[in-house]
Amino acid sequence: MPDSSLLNGRHFQIFTAVMRSRGLAEAALKLGISKAAVSKTLVLMERETGVALFAREHGRLVPTAAARRLLPRAEQAANHLAWALEEATALAQASTPTVTVAAHAPPLMALLPKAIQRFQVSHPHVNVRVQVVGPPEVLKQVAHHEVDLGVTNPPAPNTISYVQMCERRTISEDLMVAVMHRRHPLVARSTVRPEDLVGLDVIALPEESPTSLLLRATLQEAGVQPDKGIVASTSMGVCALVQQNVGIGLINPMLLSTGIFPDIVSRPFRPRVELWTEIYRSAIRPLSEEAQVLARYIEEVALALPGAGALGKGRAKSRAVK
Repeated sequence: MPDSSLLNGRHFQIFTAVMRSRGLAEAALKLGISKAAVSKTLVLMERETGVALFAREHGRLVPTAAARRLLPRAEQAANHLAWALEEATALAQASTPTVTVAAHAPPLMALLPKAIQRFQVSHPHVNVRVQVVGPPEVLKQVAHHEVDLGVTNPPAPNTISYVQMCERRTISEDLMVAVMHRRHPLVARSTVRPEDLVGLDVIALPEESPTSLLLRATLQEAGVQPDKGIVASTSMGVCALVQQNVGIGLINPMLLSTGIFPDIVSRPFRPRVELWTEIYRSAIRPLSEEAQVLARYIEEVALALPGAGALGKGRAKSRAVK
């Protein structure tokens, strides 16, 4: 019977790197070890588990079905190792406590500033680092323990593997709005509907954006196919272009709560497209006391947002996907 007692987190870390790379050479480069060491680890894993993990086709290693099935668990083991090493390094260096947050544009502008200001008062000796990235990257950074907290939309289907490694809590529910320059013709409308977009320059978010997926489904149901327009990587980019009257955008209204775009007017979009903002944390790595406090402040700021967009007290929802 195979004996896996010789395997440890480092072996799974190397296996994961190979699975996420184009070959042994690239994996070795990422890990800072030799290609021979990578190959030796794979041989050891196959011997100790008794399972064929790779087949060689046309001179290249190809993962087997067993390897693909093992990957999520291997990533968890590798992440545990990385977490332990980070903690050991922090203890050795007696470093200043730090809380790291990744967020995309709407919560970055509407929630984090006030939450961080409160945190600076209550925890003046704790550093806060903020990563500004799109929703998929937020989830990836939380899942890989690169940040303590993530604040973003619910995931698109292509990010489900990351979500399985996270706990999430809904902190705000909003309805999509159409944003336009104050001189745009649609300002005269009380609401904007799919048919109103035909023939207009629509500034869209990337196709993989959760907001874009919801909008695309709504437009398809209405039988509307707007002309291809401009794609901005973030809703902040959408608003920057709308501010210059380049076109019309469809976004989460949370971004407008700061008033930094004085020439932008919003109108309700119908049919209703619900947008959620959630806090993400690792499902396997416990949060520090400091990170828990900052998470609570972020939620409290979301609850205090004006209008019907914020959840009422007691309505926040926790979800763990494991």
